[in-house]
Amino acid sequence: MINHGSHTLGFPGGEMEGGYVPPESAPEIACYVMKLGGHRCPHSYSRDAQMYFSSVCAGCHGLDGKGLHGTYPDLTRPTLLGIERRKIFLKGIVHPH
Repeated sequence: MINHGSHTLGFPGGEMEGGYVPPESAPEIACYVMKLGGHRCPHSYSRDAQMYFSSVCAGCHGLDGKGLHGTYPDLTRPTLLGIERRKIFLKGIVHPH
């Protein structure tokens, strides 16, 4: 989703476009998002991941990743529309085959 966006969840805020960060930063940003949700990521992430999240993602998802009043998804919830697809996608980025 970070690199390619998402057009499937149907939140009132609209579609999420991808490509706002360098593609090679996506795994670190994914780890940072996992941390926001209270999950452990097996890889470390640089300060750039937090900076990218704060400057690119937080406008819609909030600095805490909880979304903005239902307009955009809460990235920290254990259940969410499309969560399994997102989890598989994030694991694919963090642990590419």
